[in-house]
Amino acid sequence: MPLSLYEITIPVFIRGLNNLSAILSKGSTHTDAQKLPHAHLLEARLFEDMAALPYQIQRVSDQAKNSAARVAGVQVVAMPDNETTFEELQARIQKTIEFLKTVPKDSMDGKEEEEIVIKSKSGEWRSTATSYVLDFVLPNFYFHITTAYNILRHNGVPVGKWDFIGGMK
Repeated sequence: MPLSLYEITIPVFIRGLNNLSAILSKGSTHTDAQKLPHAHLLEARLFEDMAALPYQIQRVSDQAKNSAARVAGVQVVAMPDNETTFEELQARIQKTIEFLKTVPKDSMDGKEEEEIVIKSKSGEWRSTATSYVLDFVLPNFYFHITTAYNILRHNGVPVGKWDFIGGMK
């Protein structure tokens, strides 16, 4: 049986968000153990023209919740990008997971070829739901998780590959 859009998004998002939450917890624990201000990590970025850690978490959340809503045809939960603490970022991750758990499994059935239209300041982007998920959403989701991981790792947080992957099922 072929994989459904639901199977390649919702469980993948929930797993990635749970792993991100665990990595973020290690960051908070690390700053406390090193007697560093939380801002040491919360304001960290890999390069001066890249966004800081909270932005990365917000984009992971947005990719997951917005794409799920767009493909499933359900109302997305709004989340302003105003998180500035580890606790607020963890709450956003949990709120995103809670939303994803409400997306009905059958809501994406048969929508593989449905047109998805993304409107932005630079115009419109059109794609099938499958291409949208595989070519845009999943790469962006993992890009921002990887960037958050790399910010933490670069700043001495003891995380490794298995923290990112989250173990095997």
